[in-house]
Amino acid sequence: MLVKLNNSNKGIICIVIAVFCYAVMDGFIKHLSQHYNVITISMFRYWFFAIFILLINSRKDIYLISIPLSKVRYIQILRSTILVFEVCLCHYCFLKIGLIQTSSLFAIGPLIVTALSVIFLKEKVGWKRWTAILLGFIGILIILKPGIKDFDPYGLLALFSAFLYAIYQILTRVVSRYDNTNTTLFYTGVTGAVVLSFIGPFFYVNVNSIDWIFILITCILGLTAHFFIIKAFKFSEASVLQPFNYLHLIFVTIIGIIIFDEVLETSIVVGASIVVIAGLYTYWRERKLKV
Repeated sequence: MLVKLNNSNKGIICIVIAVFCYAVMDGFIKHLSQHYNVITISMFRYWFFAIFILLINSRKDIYLISIPLSKVRYIQILRSTILVFEVCLCHYCFLKIGLIQTSSLFAIGPLIVTALSVIFLKEKVGWKRWTAILLGFIGILIILKPGIKDFDPYGLLALFSAFLYAIYQILTRVVSRYDNTNTTLFYTGVTGAVVLSFIGPFFYVNVNSIDWIFILITCILGLTAHFFIIKAFKFSEASVLQPFNYLHLIFVTIIGIIIFDEVLETSIVVGASIVVIAGLYTYWRERKLKV
């Protein structure tokens, strides 16, 4: 007997598939970053993504590419460029401190978005959400262990990567007021490909035949994840879907332990748990206030 799913459940299934694809993709990227620099890897990913975007916007009847016109193209270019540097930085952290610690620190992103929305979007954040944000940063301190012998400065790079991604999300909210999803996707893919086409050749290294397969798999996983994210938001509201993004932390932890022999330290478990709980509370509070 088949169970009929409502749109909300369909959206949740899509977001879980997307998050899983991103986690597996991160595993492949960590493997590749052990042999090639992250700029080279990111350049190939963006080229693949840009070709996909251009194909979507092509007009088969006249064999031309229809370029979506943005009402805020300079902001689109800025947000897309920020994402390029965030992606490269995050992937570099995979190599230096591992999937688990990088992803644990990256989990602070939604709380940073909430804090920055007060400044850039003029949104109101009450004391309860500010308390959750403060608790989230306490969790980050537990993960980073500043002042302790085991402190790794590369953790600060991962934290900066999360900050850049938060800026990217804030700017995405801004452009969504003026441009549709197709236009934003176009600028994300094409701008990233152009930026890395200028930078990438200075860092290019030859790729062996086996690793070309891994790069192709990485690109396909990224596109698949993107496809299911778009589907998820068509089926369900962001407030329903956002909490499931934290499954990424669970998936990469499993991959990190099984594939890369990473160690799940007590400080990461405690700190990440605090960050996730604070983030989930913030989502719940925002959703409650909108009802």
